[in-house]
Amino acid sequence: MIWLLGKSGVQAQVRTQDEHDESIAAKPFPDKKYIREMVRLWLATQMNLWEKSRQIMASWLFCSLYLHDTQFISQSGGRRLNFIQSKKEEDSDALLKRCYFIYENQEPWLKALYPAEYSYCHLKFFRPEDADRKLPVGELWAIPQGGDVLRQHTASGLFIDEGGFQPDLASSIRAAQPMLTGGGRVDVVSSANPGYFELLAEGYAK
Repeated sequence: MIWLLGKSGVQAQVRTQDEHDESIAAKPFPDKKYIREMVRLWLATQMNLWEKSRQIMASWLFCSLYLHDTQFISQSGGRRLNFIQSKKEEDSDALLKRCYFIYENQEPWLKALYPAEYSYCHLKFFRPEDADRKLPVGELWAIPQGGDVLRQHTASGLFIDEGGFQPDLASSIRAAQPMLTGGGRVDVVSSANPGYFELLAEGYAK
């Protein structure tokens, strides 16, 4: 929470980009009561369905949370592999670029402790002593809808954005079950749309 929003005497590290306001290149993340509650719930539970309305910055929030998990937890233990999934690969990469934007706007000393490299659909973190960047300890992958990639890897987490607009959402969630069984997490975020996400949110599907 401190990394996201800061506190007295400690500067927040998360900056966002507002496509509607080009006068400020990077804005601090808004400190809203609902944001704090979403973070609290995220920390407490492994499988979440997030019904959202427009302009509440849910996508930015989950980009921040999954970046934090990949960047920091990977340095203190085993390797982290997190997925960000949208309907199309290029949309997923756009979310990954948000993660990299947040990373790039952290203070220099923090980036030096957690060096990272971005390439299309991949954001990799390395230990500072790995000067040749040979062995990533944390990775964020941007993937398209469906379970194909998920079935090939045992990941730490999966953030599905606008799941209500993904025809293959059920396949993705089925493929993510081993991840949940192994202690990983899944977050499905979506604005309203008829389909499998609606059935999940209303309790008609599991």
